Amino acid sequence: MSRAAEILTEHLTGRVALMGIGNRWRGDDAAGPAVIDLVAGRVGAVCVDAGEAPERHLGEVVAQRPERIVLIDAVHFGGAPGEVGVFGPEEVACRRESTHDASMGTLLRYLRGTSGAKVILVGIQPESTHFGEPMSSAVETGVAALAKVLLARLAPLSERCCHPASASLVGAEEGA
Repeated sequence: MSRAAEILTEHLTGRVALMGIGNRWRGDDAAGPAVIDLVAGRVGAVCVDAGEAPERHLGEVVAQRPERIVLIDAVHFGGAPGEVGVFGPEEVACRRESTHDASMGTLLRYLRGTSGAKVILVGIQPESTHFGEPMSSAVETGVAALAKVLLARLAPLSERCCHPASASLVGAEEGA
């Protein structure tokens, strides 16, 4: 299992809220909403497609009283396209660059402060976020790998498979 999958797995306990962030018209920037599309209604977590304006959905997430919040977004962190990275508020404030106007560090700190939840950012390294382009195959692979981990870790108990530890971010850690 990749280090990103290990960190994410440690975070997926208790009441969890997932917030997918991104613009579906800008290629790989659609990674966050694409993950939400794959897991919403299939996992024991609140799933919010925040689109390109996550600040408009903060109250919706906080109202659910989560213990853990996972923001999912296309993030430039120097990885290979499609690679998945997991970052805490301190790391985000220092050096991670989202594709959105709202500062990810500010969002993470706000959510942590208002909800009391532990908050992380799961970033998928984009290849291109140009308007009108489709999502790259590398990012599609990263999205699918991340969704697989979330499905294995957050599925309601009655639907969990015998060995949820088998899910990992394999395609994402290899840079797809």
